[in-house]
Amino acid sequence: MSGGGLNLLPQWTEKADKRGLDPLGMQNSGVVLYQSLLPGISNVTLRMRYYGYYCWVSETYARRGASSDFEAWRNWVRRAEALYALVSARAEDGGVGGVDWANRRLAAETRTIDFAAAASTDASQERYLRQALGVFGGAYYTQMAEMGLFTQNRHGIQVATRDLGRRAAGLFADAIGPDLARLLRQKITDARVSAKDLDRLAPIAPSEISFESEERRFYEALLFAREEASGRSAESRAATLRLILETARAIAGEPGPEDVRWQLFDPPQAPLSDRLEAQRLNWEAYQCQDLMQVASAALLAWAIAIINADGQGRSLSEIRGEVIAHLSRQDDAVFKTDWRALRLSVDPQAIAYQDLWDDLTSARGAPADKALSAITLMAALHQRLRTRPDLADAVARGLPGHGPARSLRTELDWLESRETDTVVDLIADYVIERVVRRHSWVAMQKLRRQRDYTFLFEQRDGRLIFLAGYQPVATTPRLAPAIQFLEDIHLLDEDGLTPLGLAALETAQ
Repeated sequence: MSGGGLNLLPQWTEKADKRGLDPLGMQNSGVVLYQSLLPGISNVTLRMRYYGYYCWVSETYARRGASSDFEAWRNWVRRAEALYALVSARAEDGGVGGVDWANRRLAAETRTIDFAAAASTDASQERYLRQALGVFGGAYYTQMAEMGLFTQNRHGIQVATRDLGRRAAGLFADAIGPDLARLLRQKITDARVSAKDLDRLAPIAPSEISFESEERRFYEALLFAREEASGRSAESRAATLRLILETARAIAGEPGPEDVRWQLFDPPQAPLSDRLEAQRLNWEAYQCQDLMQVASAALLAWAIAIINADGQGRSLSEIRGEVIAHLSRQDDAVFKTDWRALRLSVDPQAIAYQDLWDDLTSARGAPADKALSAITLMAALHQRLRTRPDLADAVARGLPGHGPARSLRTELDWLESRETDTVVDLIADYVIERVVRRHSWVAMQKLRRQRDYTFLFEQRDGRLIFLAGYQPVATTPRLAPAIQFLEDIHLLDEDGLTPLGLAALETAQ
């Protein structure tokens, strides 16, 4: 993803290479949880209007005498995306696939842009995107299928569904009008467009959803589960979107993803409905999970720094010795007690979780110092769940406690089983068993299954040799695109909750 000019929206350029992420195999537990909290939206579905546009693209393909040849369908989709990129770039609208290519073509100032080659799958051409089925296949199709807008026909071609998909296509067509729809269809077919054509097509851009349109009302009903058979996943998405709107109301402004994370981390002063409180608890469980994986990752970063401090590497016993020596030198007497005493010394409601989070995810600071923050955070999370049975229940429902996956549950169970050990011994064992050995196992699984070499250190003659450092990172729980969708349909703006947004909240009461 990249941004252009003053446009702060993310742009779809090429899919990021994900080799080497999640070195402890802990992030996936949080990913699975947040996917269940915002189904139908992903981190790469950046604009709401794509959902209606793709349905129109599918229906138009079918009505113009569609071929059952998948290559013909793919060519149609890629041309539709390339044209959408050109229109949106001309309108300085963000969050579209192929925006970098579109800006380059527009900067060339040619009278007519022929984008047939760019929309092809010919690797010798400068393509708008390399992905074979573009943004549609790489990002949007699975989420639109989740929402009931798309399915596959017997030829393997993705098609708009007979009910919601065709309705979305019709509403998009109604919103832009028949003349513009004909022009759009013709330009996709021709794969040639002039600057004048792009200006005429500006009303199809992502930010051009009209306040009063049936199209906008349909998107709102779709997002808030008013257009679907009442299903658990749709209701979960609707509850999360209402919590985002509640956050906007609480902070009296436009929320960002971090605002939502921390607003949902503690029970609100004004009680929520039972349904929203249950969903807020799920988000609190997710945030606790992400805090734990960041803390464990900080201990991994410390272990790697210890390995890197000696050009000959370190043995496991030497790493353990360095951990013990560093913790033993601390003035805080609580490090000389057992884990239970440390846990009980922490007030889980008063601790500055966000400050610890910021410290651990910042590139600044020494890994050894950050390790102390990580230990404090782990103790606080342990105590938080011990004193909050409602939260513990949400964690038990949403996160794995057994099997090869690691999560907040598995780590707290391990700490619980060792809580009479001194903090120094327990953390030393945690670093060796739950961090160093765990990373080696995770990296080996990736090598065997995916042929990805993601080792951050490797073993030679019984010593671990440094290969690469690691910076703890939080997972990205779909909140940014969800907020953008709410802005696209005018429920949020730069000042926060809009009248339409307030009405949506009141409708849900």
